[in-house]
Amino acid sequence: MNTLKTTFGLLAVALAAVMTQAAEPTISCETDGTNLIVTYTGTLYQSEDAVNWTEVASASSPYQVKIENKKLFFCAKGESENKDFTIPLSDTVSLDMIWINPGTFLMGSPEGELGKYDDETQHEVTLTKGYWLAKYEVTQAQYEAVMNANPSSFKGADLPVEQVSWYDATNFCAKLTAIEKEAGRLPAGYEYTLPTEAQWEYACRAGTTTALNSGKNLSNKEECSEMDEVGWYAYNSGEKTHPVGQKLPNAWGLYDMHGNVEEWCLDGYKENYPSSPVVDPVGPATARYRVMRSGDSSWYGIAASCRSAYRNCDTPDDIAWYIGFRVALARVQ
Repeated sequence: MNTLKTTFGLLAVALAAVMTQAAEPTISCETDGTNLIVTYTGTLYQSEDAVNWTEVASASSPYQVKIENKKLFFCAKGESENKDFTIPLSDTVSLDMIWINPGTFLMGSPEGELGKYDDETQHEVTLTKGYWLAKYEVTQAQYEAVMNANPSSFKGADLPVEQVSWYDATNFCAKLTAIEKEAGRLPAGYEYTLPTEAQWEYACRAGTTTALNSGKNLSNKEECSEMDEVGWYAYNSGEKTHPVGQKLPNAWGLYDMHGNVEEWCLDGYKENYPSSPVVDPVGPATARYRVMRSGDSSWYGIAASCRSAYRNCDTPDDIAWYIGFRVALARVQ
């Protein structure tokens, strides 16, 4: 802890951020003769003994407190290590969101990867902003709770919603944003949206560079045991979708990133990746096609089309019984 200022018997200190990639919290104090004025970033805590700390509920910077004889300590704490959260969509339906730290990774596939396509040129990508990504593909229960409709061919509350266009998916995100903003649960500067293609692959890989996010490569382009572990595809799905979360998650706790249903991304499809490093890439907004990830036809596709690097695309008005989506909560300002 760093002692920043002592004044009128009130001591202000700053706690170091827990996460190395999080912004360092700051705190400073001044007085107007009656009040101590605490200016800070992060979350404000107070204590009478500098041992037991309590969050100052609903505090905002600058925070004012009357000067008293007793000693009172303040600290600003950085972002916590676990930022995952769950929001209620109805009395019985909720949405789990997983925090994804910013970072750098290799996007695309290496030379020699089984099933590699020409549009998967491997290149370095840096994502400078953290974001949340849904733990599961959006289910029919979740879609109904927000949109009061269910267009799916395969019916089941825990099955991923399908038969949704890119427009349907972005409308869901817009409505969810409005609901959460009204409920006071939306972090400032964030909106629910579809992940960018880079955000999707970064989260899917969870630090891996292999064909699948389990850390394994494919032993066969069509049917293989490696794919059986992590996703539903043509050789184990029985020609239908399956309830979310039944296969192994990746290292960051995300399920069904391989197979089950294809997932719309925010980007317009750009066929050629750059070969040089890029920062926070987003595909062209006016492109005819929108990116899709998680597989070509997913539960109806072969193993090679469900790889972490595999890219697909379609017109934003297209619907099919293997097309769904997953939501992100990302900073927009």
